[in-house]
Amino acid sequence: MQNLIYVNRGLSVYFIRLQCVQAIAQSSPISIYKKFRRARKKMPSVGNDSKADHDYYMPHSLFVIHVTFSSLILFSGVLVNSVSIGVIVRLKLFRETSVLFTLHLMVVNLTTSIVAMSFALVHSFSSILRNDRFCRGTGFVVFVLIGTQMCNITLISVSTYLKVSHSTLGKAVFSRSRNVVLCLCFVWSIPFIIMLMPATEIWGKFSFSKLSPWCYPFSGGFGTFMVCFSLATSLSALLISYVGIVRTVLGSRRKVESVNQLERQRKKKLRNERQLIVAVVIMVTSFIILFLPSGVLPIVDPEYNLSVDIHIIFTYVMWSQNVLETVIYSTLNSKIRNGIRACIFCTTFARPAEKNVSM
Repeated sequence: MQNLIYVNRGLSVYFIRLQCVQAIAQSSPISIYKKFRRARKKMPSVGNDSKADHDYYMPHSLFVIHVTFSSLILFSGVLVNSVSIGVIVRLKLFRETSVLFTLHLMVVNLTTSIVAMSFALVHSFSSILRNDRFCRGTGFVVFVLIGTQMCNITLISVSTYLKVSHSTLGKAVFSRSRNVVLCLCFVWSIPFIIMLMPATEIWGKFSFSKLSPWCYPFSGGFGTFMVCFSLATSLSALLISYVGIVRTVLGSRRKVESVNQLERQRKKKLRNERQLIVAVVIMVTSFIILFLPSGVLPIVDPEYNLSVDIHIIFTYVMWSQNVLETVIYSTLNSKIRNGIRACIFCTTFARPAEKNVSM
C-alpha cells in the first residue's frame, strides 16, 4: 500500500510539471502561479505513514521563494563564473599564483551553484528523494563545497599577505608548483575530513530542515563545533592578514614620503597601496556578511523563534556568495578586470608591465 501511495505521488509530480510546461507556453506569469498552486493542492500526501514526511513539509509560500531564488542563483552563478573562468583561461592569466587561486575559487563557486541549487529544486518539487541516504549524500557534497570556498578565500588572503608583507617568503613558497598543489589539496582535505563525521554519523548527522530544501549538519554538539571552528579559523586568518597588510602598506607609505622620489612615482605607489587596502577591507567585510549570519543562526535559533523570514534571507545571502565573491575578486584583480572588459567590448587586452598589487 505504501508503494502505491509513493507511485501515485510520483505521477502527481509529473502531472504538475506537465501543467507548468503548458502554462509557460500559453499563459502569463500570474496564470502560471495560479495553475501551479491549484495543481500542488491536488497532490496526494503520504499522510501519517511517516513522521519524517511531516517534518519535511514546506509551506507553499516558502516553496515559491526557494524555487525562485534557487533558479536565480543557479542562472547567475553559472553565467558570472563561466565568463570569469573563460577569460582567465583564454588569456592564460592563471600563470600567476594569486590568479590561479582565484580561478580555483571560481570553479568551486560554479560547481556549488550547479550542485546546491539543483538539489534545492529537486527537493522542493518532490519528497520522493527525501530519505536518509540521499540526505547524507547531498549534504556531504554541498557542505564540502562550502567549506572549500571558505578555505579558498582564506588561502587567497594568506597568499596576498605573504606577497605584500613577506615578499621573499611568498615567492619561495608559491613559486613552486608542488607547494601550490599542496595548498589546493589542503583546501579540499579539511572540509572533506570534517564532513565525514556527520556523513558516517560518527559525530553528528545530516537532517532535512523543516523549512529548507537542504540537509544540514547543525544538530547537536557537532553543529556548534563546526560553526565555531570554521568561522574562528577563517576570520582569524583573514584579520591577521588584513592587519599585516595594512601595517606593511602604512610603513611603506612613511618610507616613500621620507625618500626623495618623483611626484608622479610617489602618487602612483600611494594609489596602488590605497587600492590594496580597499581590496582587503572589502574581502574581509564580504566574508563576514555572507558567511557569519547564516552560520550562527541555525545554532542560536534552531527552532526558528526569531523569524522564518530572517533565516531565509540570510540563507540566500550566503548562497549569493557564489556570485558575489566571483564579482568581487574579478573586480579587485586588475588583470582579470581588464581581461573581462576586453572580452566584453572586443578590444585588445594589454598585460600591465608593472607589478600588480591587487587581489
